[in-house]
Amino acid sequence: MVDLAKTSIRGIHREVRSLRIKPTKIIEECLRRIHRLNDALRIFIHLSEEAIKHAEYLEKELEEGKCRSELHGLPIAVKDAFYTYDMPTTGGSIILKDYKPPKDAEVVRKLRDAGAIIIGKTNMHEFAFGVTNKNPHYGVTRNPWSIDRISGGSSGGSAVAVSVGVCIGGLGTDTAGSIRIPSALCGVVGYKPSNGLLSLDGVIPLSHSLDTVGPIVKTVDDVSITLNIMTGKVLTSQERVSEYEDRELRLGLPRKLIEEWVSDEVEEVFWRSIGKITSRSNCRIVDIEIEWFKTISDARYIIVLSESAAFHLKWLRNRWSEYDPDVRDRILGGLFITAPVYIQAQMIRKSLKRKFLKMMKNLDAVILPTVPIEAPRVEDEELIVKNKKIGVRRALLFLTECFNSLGTPAITIPCGLTKGNLPVGLQIATKPYEDTQLLEIAERFEGVLGRLPEPPIIR
Repeated sequence: MVDLAKTSIRGIHREVRSLRIKPTKIIEECLRRIHRLNDALRIFIHLSEEAIKHAEYLEKELEEGKCRSELHGLPIAVKDAFYTYDMPTTGGSIILKDYKPPKDAEVVRKLRDAGAIIIGKTNMHEFAFGVTNKNPHYGVTRNPWSIDRISGGSSGGSAVAVSVGVCIGGLGTDTAGSIRIPSALCGVVGYKPSNGLLSLDGVIPLSHSLDTVGPIVKTVDDVSITLNIMTGKVLTSQERVSEYEDRELRLGLPRKLIEEWVSDEVEEVFWRSIGKITSRSNCRIVDIEIEWFKTISDARYIIVLSESAAFHLKWLRNRWSEYDPDVRDRILGGLFITAPVYIQAQMIRKSLKRKFLKMMKNLDAVILPTVPIEAPRVEDEELIVKNKKIGVRRALLFLTECFNSLGTPAITIPCGLTKGNLPVGLQIATKPYEDTQLLEIAERFEGVLGRLPEPPIIR
């Protein structure tokens, strides 16, 4: 039996297509592992009651010579912010605990049409408004590398599901880092596409002008496969000739920011990975200044508060007591932001995007750590980083949130383990709508850095 924690979509697809490994056996094994791990890790809110039935149908198609895509007969875990016609969609809340959507989210529908089996709905930070995945209603999603630590969020359940091999891939949402943060902390690949590249139809919003959806998987090639299916394109990374394959890459690196704000443990792994990349790949490092990080962070927070309050207004009047108090208080804060302040924040966002594009004229990509700290312990609220006290939430968001405001694609790939055996992610970003180029660069770096072993909890 192939362990999904050790393989890739393309690797197992060959076995499934030839029926050397049957979809029913894959789903049965995944369900067994879920039942063994879910109490400890709190990965899923709902499991599909139809997963085996769907596997049987797709297996029959293979026997008849029909294969829909590389995902045919393979399990995908979906964050519980996405509509699914056959399972409730809670948004990680009890307000929506019995809500059964009339249809799938558009990206979920495309995955099903491609033959993917939606095995279940994964745990998340309530209404995606947080990055720890400490959910008071469905439990704390814990890190498979050390269960006393958080998974990160808000797409933590999907990242853990991929990490422990109970699915071949997962879906998440990312408004300020909610795909990349848990992917980095759990040692997998997480991708936030350019704003607007993937449909948000059928996805519970946090902030409509900043929200994105994307895949959480094991390899960069897995990103390409799932992205092609969800966008309707067919060109895979193995079929194209990359313009980045041989020529020198110019990589912007915010050295001062890293030296001042990234923990010693993460910084050591990051610089080691940069050394490997520059010695084995044709790259030039260019130091950049991004002193406007804090300005764009402040503008983004105003936008999120305002847009989330607008969406939640219908429940805040009558069901305010059913929210996690921490999430509710942040949403309520949006009610006090005036229209001029919100509009000004959007104007600042546009201005800094122009500044970023000007900086990127002579760069192919920006590289930096995904998260400046190791996965915090569940009980941690504040940490000391480089002799500075910083809240856990602030630290987790610090290096990811700007790329949502800029609308750029960004990816995290594993780049090593700390001395404490916790994963570290390398984040790469390009200009908006250079998604194909970004994946080519990330695949090149992945080839140098390699993959992490499976997490201790399943060894």
